[in-house]
Amino acid sequence: MVDYVRGKIRGVAAIAVLLAFAFTGGPLHAKEHVLIIGGAGNTGAALAKLLIARGDQVTAFVRPTTDRRRLDGVPVDYVVGDAMIADEVAAALEGKKFTVIIDTVQILNVTDQVSYTRLYANFVPLAKRMGVKQFLITGGGCSDWLREDCPLSPPLFTVATNMTIAEYILRGSGVPYTIFRIGALVPGGPAPDSERRTGTSYLTTDLTKFGGIWRGDLYDQIIGCTGAERCINKIFVIDDPTMKPQLDNWLCKRSYETDTINFFDPRCGEMAPFPVKTEGAG
Repeated sequence: MVDYVRGKIRGVAAIAVLLAFAFTGGPLHAKEHVLIIGGAGNTGAALAKLLIARGDQVTAFVRPTTDRRRLDGVPVDYVVGDAMIADEVAAALEGKKFTVIIDTVQILNVTDQVSYTRLYANFVPLAKRMGVKQFLITGGGCSDWLREDCPLSPPLFTVATNMTIAEYILRGSGVPYTIFRIGALVPGGPAPDSERRTGTSYLTTDLTKFGGIWRGDLYDQIIGCTGAERCINKIFVIDDPTMKPQLDNWLCKRSYETDTINFFDPRCGEMAPFPVKTEGAG
């Protein structure tokens, strides 16, 4: 009789799992309440839509002047403040509770007032206080590298150096983290097509790699790690072997830069066409 009952219980459990797959299109995951810093930007809005599609609750941290049109019709909540001003961050997050924080802010000109170190100094202690179980960030492709070993141009190396220091603020805080180090994020420009990806990117813990990646693949890797135990307290480099022609062109442009970031240099020619597929394609 006992064995019969156990068999019935196992059968019901198996049916429940199958129903979960049927209704969600994939394995169960705990619903997360995610705060996206810079949630109305290109990357933030793309991630918000993907997270909501899988059942997570999303709140976007935005400035009062932020253009929110990328999130029109998307069921997100908002908290408002300047991420670089500690008092505004604290006021915006007062009484709030999140399980995951994702930083999507992109800074190309580091100053005393605007930097990754300032941003993390403002957010990380609050994350620790509220018991955030994962803080995901993107790091520089040359983090911890000697200057002579890094192929980045002077302005981008300055940004990467600041990102490295910010990494240590997070890693030393006790807040569980996931860091994605990115060498080249292509294409450039203000409005990338987030639905295009190669589908061949991968994560590696070999931190000597300098990888190139398409934006859609970056979004997929971040979503795949959000709430995933396998990614907790890990530093990854994201690479994509199919992107080598584009990476070579990107590095060529960096080799000619001095104090200004150029998205095109005639000496490097046009970037090769991307071996991309559209989301949902086979």
